[in-house]
Amino acid sequence: MANPSLVVSPLEPDEAPQYMRIRHESFRHDINKILYFNGEPSQKTLDRVTQDVRNGISKGILYLKCVDTSTGEMIAGARWEYIRPKDPDAKERTREEIEQDLGLGSMYEESHPEVWNTFFSMLNAAKREHRGTRPHYVLQTLATLPKHHRRGAGRLLTQWGCERADEAGVEAFLEASKMGQSLYERFGFVPIREIAIDLKKWGGQEEIKLMIMRRPAKHERALGAS
Repeated sequence: MANPSLVVSPLEPDEAPQYMRIRHESFRHDINKILYFNGEPSQKTLDRVTQDVRNGISKGILYLKCVDTSTGEMIAGARWEYIRPKDPDAKERTREEIEQDLGLGSMYEESHPEVWNTFFSMLNAAKREHRGTRPHYVLQTLATLPKHHRRGAGRLLTQWGCERADEAGVEAFLEASKMGQSLYERFGFVPIREIAIDLKKWGGQEEIKLMIMRRPAKHERALGAS
């Protein structure tokens, strides 16, 4: 049952700092260790992330927020994007294009070049293999403040994009952590490939794993159910 105090709406440019803080806190235990391998991001880096969000909003990228209306606090955010390849014959997206899809630019001051390049090379190859040149929706980011987990914010933000994908008649993709995989499976996403980067090779402490997941288009799901 939906929590009536939680409301999803488009993120406004002046709310980008709140979104950035939610993203940073949510990804502290996995993605941040890849992006900021050499240490906590400086204020300069965080400001750059914030500006990237503002720039994305101005370009029409679908940034969302989930607000607890009982307190007025933004507790979660997401970034959905409708990918419509311009060149139907294209077979490979560049690393720069993949980074743009993820809302990322060039490396940060705290990034490790080999870690960064290894991760995005794997991600590029996986996306090239599974997405091809078909139009699709992709959930680039879903972040909820840890203290607000299990309140339904992630479900609302996921549902928002799934409904848009169904309206467009296209499939949807995302990369899930182990913790988030069960949420996405409830919306019809299925695991199709795991990617992993062992940070111990560069002096880190662990291996980070992500599961690439696909949600078939509405007509495809209907055929499967018949």
